[in-house]
Amino acid sequence: MMSQALLDPPFAQPVQSAAGPAPGADLGPDPGQAGPGKPAGRRWPVLVKLAVTVAILGALAAGADWPGIAARLSAADPLLFAAGFAVKALTLPFASQRWRAVCRAAGVALTRWTAFRLQMASGFLGQILPGSVGADLLRGWFTWRLGHPAGPVMLALLVDRLMALLGVVLIGLAGLPHLAAVAPPAVAGTVLAGAVVLAVAMGLLLLASRIPRDRLPIPKRLRDGVPVRTAWGAVAQLRAMAGNPAAWAALGHSVAVHLATIAATILFARSVGLPLGWLDGLAIVPAAIVAAALPVSLGGWGVREGAMVAGFALLGFDADAALLVSLLIGLSIAVLSLPGGLFWLLLRNETASLPGPAMPASARPDAFPTDPSR
Repeated sequence: MMSQALLDPPFAQPVQSAAGPAPGADLGPDPGQAGPGKPAGRRWPVLVKLAVTVAILGALAAGADWPGIAARLSAADPLLFAAGFAVKALTLPFASQRWRAVCRAAGVALTRWTAFRLQMASGFLGQILPGSVGADLLRGWFTWRLGHPAGPVMLALLVDRLMALLGVVLIGLAGLPHLAAVAPPAVAGTVLAGAVVLAVAMGLLLLASRIPRDRLPIPKRLRDGVPVRTAWGAVAQLRAMAGNPAAWAALGHSVAVHLATIAATILFARSVGLPLGWLDGLAIVPAAIVAAALPVSLGGWGVREGAMVAGFALLGFDADAALLVSLLIGLSIAVLSLPGGLFWLLLRNETASLPGPAMPASARPDAFPTDPSR
């Protein structure tokens, strides 16, 4: 869960003085290393995600015709294959500019190059570390270590995820008419109902945040608790950002990220002989994107493949070919993240030479963001 992840390290650091730590002081955990004394209970979510990933991939692999998949791959059109890889690479600058835009909306100024470096480094570590939002937190950690306040950085993390979700919902709604034409009514109805519920929930939450927290019809003990204070302050900040042009620019970058993924999927599919069209991609790929983002597997592996196979089946396409296309998408993500290892090493050295950023009490997670009702 995003809310829980925001309360976990690396942001839950001891308060430092404004002058920074004393020489030789510990500057906090390295995101590339596991902290000592990690509670054993925190390993269970990772083990569960690993089990889900292995179970789904194992089930898909057991029923797949691997000689047929290999034959499709060997006969793939190299130009379309290369085009799919190149289009998928466009998601990296689009995602980095989304991070820059949400940071700007939250009051954190980043250059385009810094935002790209942060995106590449976090993407690389997100591939090798378990966790559903590990790359997001690592991007925020590096941004904080570059000297930016923790509170605005955490707000930017939240807005970044919301914009990513809103972008894929908008694309999913655009593809809904074609999905309704090829899928059973229950499938299209479920997608539409989910989008409506999400929109209504967000609207009600933003409206409810106008109520002062001390007037909420809940016990005072709950009103003054960390979860309610954190949520109420965060929603108030989100409402305040609704009129910020940078936030809407981030939504545009989010849509561009997802459209690039859809275009890459279409090109990969056509390279292996599947006549997947744009309407088909708009109808089925958004569900795979959402599935891959769910915190139930490692890096989206398994659930992405399952969603893709199910979606291609609605269009009458072969399950083995759908599995191959999904694996190509996953492998392209892994390959494109490899240069991020160099950016990670450079950022690690750069941040190690900087003084530890101050984290006053007002910027700690239990007070994030400022609650206007206080």
